Amino acid sequence: MSVKETAKSVIQSINNGDTLTTVRISADSFHADTVKLAGVLLGKKLGGIYVTTSRPSSHIVDELEETKVDLSDLYFVDLVSMTVGGSTDNPRTLYVESPTMLESILLNISLLERRLKSKKRFVMFDSVNGLSIYSEPKVLREFINVLGNSMRIKEIYSMLMTVKEQTTDELASALKLLSDRVIGD
Repeated sequence: MSVKETAKSVIQSINNGDTLTTVRISADSFHADTVKLAGVLLGKKLGGIYVTTSRPSSHIVDELEETKVDLSDLYFVDLVSMTVGGSTDNPRTLYVESPTMLESILLNISLLERRLKSKKRFVMFDSVNGLSIYSEPKVLREFINVLGNSMRIKEIYSMLMTVKEQTTDELASALKLLSDRVIGD
């Protein structure tokens, strides 16, 4: 599935009233496609929170700036930069010390959600697979369940991004059960 088709499916999902979608993307294009997808949503005037477990938020900001999309209503929860000693000075980003601190992720999303100006809002979680490196499967499933349902209650459209080739059957099954829609099957 191309990024254009994925973006179209995500927009359709939002318009249909879905609140939680799992988006499966190939490893070959994962980083580029997630950034393009965020750019499409920002271009549609949605405000968003981008949770990154796979690379520093500063890199994602650089890539988004190249697309000339308005980033004024985009915030980050960065689980990478403090761990690897990257830059931690962006005021639009909240940094989490370790990807194992799942409660801190939820708290930071809640704090940033209050800053969003747009009525239509999204959370992009890049990627669920990144968290699976640091968390036991049962703990990860519990976290995904809490995250998904808390965003559903707040009516914030949430995308749980996964790398197709790295997603176990057990994780895929849990995501499918929780999600309103799975894109990229």
